[in-house]
Amino acid sequence: MKILARMGLAASALLITSAAFAADLPAKKQAPAAMPMAAPRVFTWNGVYGGFNGGYGSGNFTSDGRGAFGSPTGGLIGFTGGYNYQMPNNWVVGIEGDIDMGNIKSSGTAGSSELRYMNTVRGRVGYATDRILPYVTAGYAGGTTHDDTGSTADTYHNGWTAGAGIEMAITDSWSIKGEGLYVRLEDKTYPAGGTSGAELGIARIGLNYRF
Repeated sequence: MKILARMGLAASALLITSAAFAADLPAKKQAPAAMPMAAPRVFTWNGVYGGFNGGYGSGNFTSDGRGAFGSPTGGLIGFTGGYNYQMPNNWVVGIEGDIDMGNIKSSGTAGSSELRYMNTVRGRVGYATDRILPYVTAGYAGGTTHDDTGSTADTYHNGWTAGAGIEMAITDSWSIKGEGLYVRLEDKTYPAGGTSGAELGIARIGLNYRF
């Protein structure tokens, strides 16, 4: 009996010692959940934009103006504004307008003629490859010529334009572009009694900011 009592006391002491040791062990904590990674921002061409453009134009005056004034050349500079919508399949459609001051001019046997102002309102269709957007464009064009044939007159000509270009986003907000346009302005009467319009090739570069 004494042996059993001693064994019982030893077992009790062992249990008490084990419980105390376990209480001193550090508690196991669950590892913190991993923070979700932010998805990379996807660039799109959506939105309103505005900016500046400048370039060079050359071509021919038409009808009587071809012989009277010759072939005009010169520069132009102005403002651009528009809106793009990028579809889920990466096609981009939009509308763009601009107004430019110019000095595309020449002189001939009858005097001189100068395209002083030009404006366009065009549709654009392009396909975006991330930050690069090649496009085609077409729409309305108008321009004011200043004719000097002994007497002077400013005449507004309606017309149309078509062309193509490429635009590249250099940041999320800023983009640069280059484009070429064909512009056809209708014939109108000039002071000496003839009629003249214009056929022009326009090469422009531009800088746009997307709002």
